[in-house]
Amino acid sequence: MIIKFLKRTLSVCFQGLGTDEESLIEILCSRSNAEIMEIKKVYRELFKKELEKDVAGDTSGDFAKLLLALVEAKREQSSSVIDYQRIDEDARALYDAGVKRKGTDVKCWISIMSERSVPHLQKVFDRYKSYSPYDMQESIRKEVKGDLEKSFLTLVQCFENKQLYFASRLQDAMKSKGAKEKVLTRIMVSRCEVDLKKIRQEFKQHFGKSLHQTIAEHTKGDYQRALLSLCNGDD
Repeated sequence: MIIKFLKRTLSVCFQGLGTDEESLIEILCSRSNAEIMEIKKVYRELFKKELEKDVAGDTSGDFAKLLLALVEAKREQSSSVIDYQRIDEDARALYDAGVKRKGTDVKCWISIMSERSVPHLQKVFDRYKSYSPYDMQESIRKEVKGDLEKSFLTLVQCFENKQLYFASRLQDAMKSKGAKEKVLTRIMVSRCEVDLKKIRQEFKQHFGKSLHQTIAEHTKGDYQRALLSLCNGDD
């Protein structure tokens, strides 16, 4: 159910005038290799076309290159062996490709962030601080802008703490004037069978109220009851 929901969400991303970059970024930057491969498979079955072609046709430049690299699902699997030399090399490469030089070698950033395993990248970002006066998120904000900036930031936030990333997205969606139902629905449905309990914990810890209580305050009627059912408990 969840994969098909994400598939239909991706389809909506490419319909009408323009592209829903926000949804596209969230989905592709927060999913594992297995999830992306399944999304591609169901996308092909439902819409008789390849996800890669829609991404390439509706985005451009370095933003498109990053998304297409993620769609390839070539991220390395986690390993119990910690390669400290490679961690240092990748941290230095990220610094040399960005803050150290004039202009950004985006290709280098894309390669490292789309192919390395999550535990490896967590150590790379920690090591990065020994080379750069800024952490990785600050470096991204200084080096790139627009959808590319949002994509790299989403990747780093998910690498560092995926549940906190989704908790923050839910908080942002509900603190705006009128809850952003599209964002709420997408996250609640796609994460309810994955890690919503941990997202609830991060939400309460960082925002001082439970996710259940916040949903109750910002939504109404049948929609509210559906979200609270997905929430499956108060903290």
